[in-house]
Amino acid sequence: MKNILCYIKTVLLLLLLVLSVPQAMAQKQGKKPFTVVIDAGHGGVDPGALGKKSQEKNINQSVSNMLAELIKKEYPEVKVIFTRTTDVKIPLAKRADIANKANANLFISIHSNASKNRKANGCQTFTLGSGSDAEAKAAAMYENEVILTEDNFEETYKGFDPRSSESYIIFELMRSHDMELSVKLAEMVQSGMVESTNLFDRGVSSAGFLVLHRTVMPSILVELGFISNSKDENLIASKEGQEKLAKGIFNGFAQYYELYGKSKESKNADTEKEENIESTAQTAEKSDKPVFKIQIMTASSKLKSDDKRHKGLKTDYYIENGTYKYTYGESENYNEILKLKKSISDKFKDSFIIAFLNGKKINTREAIEIFKNQTK
Repeated sequence: MKNILCYIKTVLLLLLLVLSVPQAMAQKQGKKPFTVVIDAGHGGVDPGALGKKSQEKNINQSVSNMLAELIKKEYPEVKVIFTRTTDVKIPLAKRADIANKANANLFISIHSNASKNRKANGCQTFTLGSGSDAEAKAAAMYENEVILTEDNFEETYKGFDPRSSESYIIFELMRSHDMELSVKLAEMVQSGMVESTNLFDRGVSSAGFLVLHRTVMPSILVELGFISNSKDENLIASKEGQEKLAKGIFNGFAQYYELYGKSKESKNADTEKEENIESTAQTAEKSDKPVFKIQIMTASSKLKSDDKRHKGLKTDYYIENGTYKYTYGESENYNEILKLKKSISDKFKDSFIIAFLNGKKINTREAIEIFKNQTK
């Protein structure tokens, strides 16, 4: 009997040793799984928008769950994290903190739209920005007003008033190096939803969503459809419609993951991008101060100086991951480059500010903080 027990103990020890090898190897190699955070908007005492027969919070949760299942099934190596899995209220700041603490690669916030105009319909995908049109700003204001029901919201959001248009000026300052990837993901997801559901295509826009503002990775906010529109509500409130929406968002995610995520599982995405930029950036001069530029467009190959796509501007470029990224203007003074950006907004409405420090592209938010400290 004693020999049998010893044999069993030996087998178990060997089994534990074998099972621990992959984990130990992964830790030694510093592997990090690609992580996506799925945020089901609203919840608990905050129902979100109300339709004739449905509540936004339930639609958002259902589509979020379906999306997660699709990702887990097709890409089991991807780590999926929820901001909520039950009908509870989660503050906007905490939703973003969950993604930041997880060092996530993507943040997808899922919502359903509403309007006083009952004819308004269609799906839309947003990235962070100052607001590309009046409807985008209105959508952001509506979603942000939920902070007014949170405890100590004045302190948490540093005096931000979701009802005041002046508060949204800050989003003009916060478009970081993650914006390009956010836009790419938004375009892929929007296309996927339209193809899967045949909903009216409201396109991709930017707006000042607080939940996106507080994240530090490529992030989007999806508006599934208008719960205030009877036809849209019939689709987004039905199981079949929710499955189509989840499939559409998944198709966009899958396209993004295949292009930008699959080969980067073993490295922190930000670190990899910085290493690549450091070796290929051709126009960022070394300086002890951040150098701000306006990125206006990208191209797969180098453009001629007289190419019409420059729209008469004298541009510069740098190369990142084999893509030519064209910039306009250059200054160590953030305020000057911000004014310059506004002066070309009619030509390049989707342009945004980027920053370099000592020849390396850095997060624009960090550069702004350095600039502020240096000018005190």
